[in-house]
Amino acid sequence: MTKKLFYIVLFFFLLTPSLFAVLHIDTSYCGRFYNHPGYAKILSDLPYVYQESFLKIHKSLGISPREQMYVIVIFSDHLTYKGIRLRGKRQSIRTTNKTVVHYIHLDLDFLINAQATLLEEMTHEMTHAVMADIMGLKEYDKLPMWIKEGTAVHAADQGLARIKALTKRGFDINKIGGEDENIDGNPISLEKYVENYLKIRFLLKSFGSNALHRFVKRLMKSGNVEKELAVCFNGLTEEVMNQYAGSFIKNTLIDNSRRVDSRENLVRGMQYFDEGEFLSARLVLSDALYGGLNDSDFQRAAFLLAECFIQERNPEGALHLLKQIRPDPKNVPIDRYEFLSAYSQYAMGLLTKSYFGFKKSFETSHNQAVREGSLYYVVRILTELGNKAEAARVIGLMRSLFPESCYLPLVNQVIESF
Repeated sequence: MTKKLFYIVLFFFLLTPSLFAVLHIDTSYCGRFYNHPGYAKILSDLPYVYQESFLKIHKSLGISPREQMYVIVIFSDHLTYKGIRLRGKRQSIRTTNKTVVHYIHLDLDFLINAQATLLEEMTHEMTHAVMADIMGLKEYDKLPMWIKEGTAVHAADQGLARIKALTKRGFDINKIGGEDENIDGNPISLEKYVENYLKIRFLLKSFGSNALHRFVKRLMKSGNVEKELAVCFNGLTEEVMNQYAGSFIKNTLIDNSRRVDSRENLVRGMQYFDEGEFLSARLVLSDALYGGLNDSDFQRAAFLLAECFIQERNPEGALHLLKQIRPDPKNVPIDRYEFLSAYSQYAMGLLTKSYFGFKKSFETSHNQAVREGSLYYVVRILTELGNKAEAARVIGLMRSLFPESCYLPLVNQVIESF
């Protein structure tokens, strides 16, 4: 993993309450999951995941939320819309004082039973909310479904999961494509979710991320799909795009329907991981892991899969995988292995074990990012244990070794928060 990607990964865990935007969590929920530990974890993770969703949206679409954006998250046991079961839904309203409020409804059954992750569902619905907030509600509603749902699936990294669900269920390749669906706002079919996502994927693969980001940014201002397609994609029209994207969609579905061996899945998983699409990487690496890899490839797959679990705030899953690895420096960077093991233990509340793990990572690693991160978590642990004097000493060490470290403002906030 590059130093840059390491910092991106760790930034997800370093968000502090001072960075939170205007988020309100509805506390009126009293359903069947009220006393479930999974619900408590969702409540504790939600403010961090809320900010992580903005990072994913910015990375995938190139847009950021307005400074004053109001979001209310509401939980339910059985979320439906017009009789159709939903995992999540966004509703936006303009109040009498012209303030726009975005309601994000989430189905706890899907989240607690691990049919979806909090990060993917929040990112999907927040993509709708961010784009509607920037454009205006009426202007956003006028956009074609392939843009609204395609960008949301893309930003949430749900594309591969939807494709796998479709191929598992089965589909008629001759019925793929055609007109947009459900202009009146009804939930769309799984086929259409996949098609809409793959149209965005087609633009991304054909023209690159810079062109896609430019298209989305310009579209947020003008609302003119035809104009911005032509400007950003070399005179492309929606009709021509649908024609070429149709072939891309069918070829992608056929390719994902074939049997893939473990080694190819490992390569694909590594590519998804390098692109920051951790949900897709998890799905592919899970297929690769127990399909007959040799020992060195098994170590690579398990190590990356543990990284993916950490992205999803599943330290138990990460630690379980890391325990299965006999790290060989040729396949797994030992310092990163020690760091991830320590982080997983820290996230599970095993402070003493994680302290010695981070201490070892700092002392043995030659990677600056690993050493900085290790010292940061040592400070957090010492502070949580009440040893402020030792925490202050470690902060002094950080300042002398890494005077430009991005962790220094964060350790000051850690000390102040306790």
